[in-house]
Amino acid sequence: MLNYRCIPVGESAMLINFADKIDIRENVLIHKVVKALKKQINIIETITPAYSSILINFNACMITYREINEKVNQILTVFDTSSQDEQVKVIEIPVCYDDEFAIDIKEIAEFGNMSIADLIKLHTRDNYFIYMLGFMPCYPYLGTTPDRIGIPRLETPRGKVPAGSVALAGKQAGIYPVESPGGWHIIGRTPIVLYNPEEPQARYEAGNYLHFYPISKTEFYQIKELDNRGMFRLKERVLGTPFN
Repeated sequence: MLNYRCIPVGESAMLINFADKIDIRENVLIHKVVKALKKQINIIETITPAYSSILINFNACMITYREINEKVNQILTVFDTSSQDEQVKVIEIPVCYDDEFAIDIKEIAEFGNMSIADLIKLHTRDNYFIYMLGFMPCYPYLGTTPDRIGIPRLETPRGKVPAGSVALAGKQAGIYPVESPGGWHIIGRTPIVLYNPEEPQARYEAGNYLHFYPISKTEFYQIKELDNRGMFRLKERVLGTPFN
């Protein structure tokens, strides 16, 4: 049985809160709930999952908060939390850890009391689960960063972080899709374009995994050139379940 609470957010939005924690199993369940709500309620304008909540925007001229609250409760009170897990996608992301791009790599290595080579091996060892997209278009909130390199945020955010920067902040990780201010430590940079306003569809989605693999500085510029010409394709593979 789901443990949740619905609260109004303005005149045309509802927030469904689940347990307040960052947990892959709960987040996978949230994405299953999103699919069920989309399938069974056609009045929803947008539905946005986060770490432990779902925001529903609806047309208040077509349905009242009370009515949509009833529909949501009807669905969630009988929601099958034991349904089988679907296969999930792992997307391979090339990352250059050269000093030019990995502006905080020495500090992260010192934090973890390890060499830069060992840091790169650790960072490229695991798959990182995409909990949600937010902050800016196509920004993936990832987890879970190994404790040993879970360096806290910068005390003072930078005014500019280059697009493609791969970042760490405690248990979280992310990639800046465009140049922007940012307060996370930068461990490397990917040469691929993550956000194009002319083709805004993300190259990944919440519920996927990302796996980072190291490339040289020469490879960085080669891939960048191919990607700019639309000739580079990210490699993908499949996991049996989200928890493999």
